[in-house]
Amino acid sequence: MRAKWAQWGNGVRLVILDSPYRLLLEPLLGYVEHIAKLRQPSEVITIVVPEFVPKHWWHNLLHTQTAVLLRLALIFRRGIV
Repeated sequence: MRAKWAQWGNGVRLVILDSPYRLLLEPLLGYVEHIAKLRQPSEVITIVVPEFVPKHWWHNLLHTQTAVLLRLALIFRRGIV
């Protein structure tokens, strides 16, 4: 991932967080809080999360909704996209 990001990241900093098995929201939200305290008022934090898109809509019921939960946790925070 790091090698590919160096080629295709277009100068955007890549941050990879270590976390316990299947734990995504807590480490990510903690990191976002930390970065939000350090940013300038005009800066925007952008979070990109890959999401599995199944062939049929009902397959969504079988997969975790991590992206939805993350979106709900961050929806009312200013300067975070």
